[in-house]
Amino acid sequence: MAGSPPAAAACRVAAALALLLAVAACASQPVSEAVDRPAAPASAAPASVGPSPSGSGAEPSSPASPSSAPATPSAATTVPPKPGNPTFTLAKETTGKNGTSTQEYKLTWTSPDGAADSFLVYGLTECLRDTKRYDGKPCVVRGMRIPADHLKLLATVPGDQRSTTLSWTIGDLGVLPYPAILLRATNEAGNSIFTIVHSENVCFQCTY
Repeated sequence: MAGSPPAAAACRVAAALALLLAVAACASQPVSEAVDRPAAPASAAPASVGPSPSGSGAEPSSPASPSSAPATPSAATTVPPKPGNPTFTLAKETTGKNGTSTQEYKLTWTSPDGAADSFLVYGLTECLRDTKRYDGKPCVVRGMRIPADHLKLLATVPGDQRSTTLSWTIGDLGVLPYPAILLRATNEAGNSIFTIVHSENVCFQCTY
C-alpha cells in the first residue's frame, strides 16, 4: 500500500540529508599528490628564443664574419712624392797618402711616413750642362731630363730612414767624383722624380 504524502516527503528529506553528509565527509579528507602521468623534468622547459645573456659560456661562438678578418697589406697604388728638404754635409775627412783624402758626406731628407718602400741615391757621372753658356752655373737644375746611362746607384736606403752617408776618395784638387747627387723615392707603384741633393757648378773647358 502506498504511503501517505507526508511520509513520502519525509523519506525524500532524509535521503537528501544522507547525501549531503556523505559529500561533506569526502571533502574533509586530504587531497592526493599522485598524478596520472609523470611530471615534465625541469630540463624540458621551452628554450628561450632570445639571445643568451651576455657573458654566458653555454652558447657556441658564432663563426667570424669576413669583415672581421685581419686586413692584408695592399700594394701601393700611388707613386711616392719626391724627397724634400735635402741636406748634403761633409761629416768627416781623412787625409791619405799622395795628397788624397777620404771624405764622408751625410745626406738627410724628408718624406711622408709609409709613402716609400726605399730611397735611391745616385751619382751623376757627367755634368749635363757643360757648355760656355752655363759656365759657373749648376750642372743640373730642376726640370732637366736625366739620362739613365749617366746615373750610378750609390746607395739604397730603407723606406723608414731619412738619412745615409756617402764616402769617396778625392785627389789634391778636391774635385768630387760626381757632378751631382740625386735622390728619389720608390715603391711598388713606381719611382718619384729626382730631388737634387747637391750639384757642382759647370767649369767649362776645365781639365782635372
